[in-house]
Amino acid sequence: MRAFVAVDLPEGLRREAAALQARFRSAGADVKWVEPENLHLTLKFLGSIEETQVSPLTERLKAAAGSLSSFTLRLEGIGAFPRTTDPRVIWVGVSEGKEKLAELASAVEQTCAELGFPKEERPFSPHLTIGRIRSRDHPAGLIKKLQVAEFCGETPAPVNQVILYQSTLSPQGPLYTPLAQIPLG
Repeated sequence: MRAFVAVDLPEGLRREAAALQARFRSAGADVKWVEPENLHLTLKFLGSIEETQVSPLTERLKAAAGSLSSFTLRLEGIGAFPRTTDPRVIWVGVSEGKEKLAELASAVEQTCAELGFPKEERPFSPHLTIGRIRSRDHPAGLIKKLQVAEFCGETPAPVNQVILYQSTLSPQGPLYTPLAQIPLG
């Protein structure tokens, strides 16, 4: 099964992100927008794992997460990877709670590495993916919107757990199923 570790978002923040997506839809670019119910902050993508790995991974993540305290984060700013003039992924940034989120991601990364999962080569960049460019057709309008858009989320997101998700791919889009909810200390 495909799996990843993430922080879930409150419904109010999902609605704010969906409203932001709607502002970009008029640009006419070929973008696959992330469904509001699938919005999350990925801490670690694990790839394909065996069902027998779920329990030991959950136990080790409980120990790691238990040593960290809950915190609040806020979303602010808009950008694109690799850059706004050549977007492939459209994201919303994290303002408040960025350091705590990075600390949590580091603990998850270390725990997963101890269990034999490959370490991520790129440094952790706290962001919420809201869309992925499917083709290079008509990106000029999108690029223009990206360069002038602003976003400041009003809904605070309490972070008091991480979730180990299973990701099932389908023609309708991914389906995320929680395998374990792991509380912070």
